[in-house]
Amino acid sequence: MSKYPDTIDKITKARLRFSAFGSIVSVALTMFFIGMLAFFAFFSTQYINNLSKKIEMEILFYADVKEADIVSMEQSMKMEPFIASSRVSSRAENTQEAIKTIGNNYTEIISNPINASIIISVAPEYANTDSLKAISKRIKKEQIVQDVQYPDFLVKSITNNFHTIQWVVLIISAVFMLISMLLIANSIRLHIYAKRFNIKSMLLVGATRSFIRGPFILKGLSQGVWGGAIAVILLGLALYQGQLVLPDFVDFSQILYIAIILASVFVFSILFTIIVSVISVNRYIRIKDERLYL
Repeated sequence: MSKYPDTIDKITKARLRFSAFGSIVSVALTMFFIGMLAFFAFFSTQYINNLSKKIEMEILFYADVKEADIVSMEQSMKMEPFIASSRVSSRAENTQEAIKTIGNNYTEIISNPINASIIISVAPEYANTDSLKAISKRIKKEQIVQDVQYPDFLVKSITNNFHTIQWVVLIISAVFMLISMLLIANSIRLHIYAKRFNIKSMLLVGATRSFIRGPFILKGLSQGVWGGAIAVILLGLALYQGQLVLPDFVDFSQILYIAIILASVFVFSILFTIIVSVISVNRYIRIKDERLYL
């Protein structure tokens, strides 16, 4: 008896296994891209907020202004929405800082022109050039205020450079993610397309639509579970490596949000493959006979 049928059967099974493995890898890589996109958006937002918290404005006063008036103004400013925190830096503290910067005790030569000051940390939503200019202009209207200083260069770097990089990376990642999702959907559709005659035969013998959908939904579920699990493992490894290389950017203190994103990637992987499977199989359940050969 010839062994060709057995050989052909083994080749067919091998091709099916390879096709299933390829679909799982495609799902895993796509979910990995989606997860990386989500983590980049999350960590970049956190990073910008952390940088924004480091932006401080120092309110300088004339030398003859009493420190009690400065303390009173600081207390009244705490109610302003643009202030995250504030404190009064005393005349003694500012004088010691100036002596350290200059390198000698200038107070032995001239009268001390330095007064106490108010140092405020700006709320993240106000940490941009326009808002800081408006805040500075508003504070300078006070008669006792001499000047308002803040790191304008740092603000411009945050609001311009980093946001530009953020949007470019997000757009590129989104494009690659969309392409990957279309490839997965096409792979699942091709698998169901190969079974279109089986679907039509089952309909002819009286099988219900839900009965026909069952195996394809289970297959989609299986691919989603395996693909999502692999993606979560890869994301975990990427986060661990990222935390070693960029500890200021990849912050593990937000572990709850990290867990939520990982769980969302896993759930989305399952839902995506199931939805694509249902849509594809429904198409061939409703397709007309003459279109089966197209």
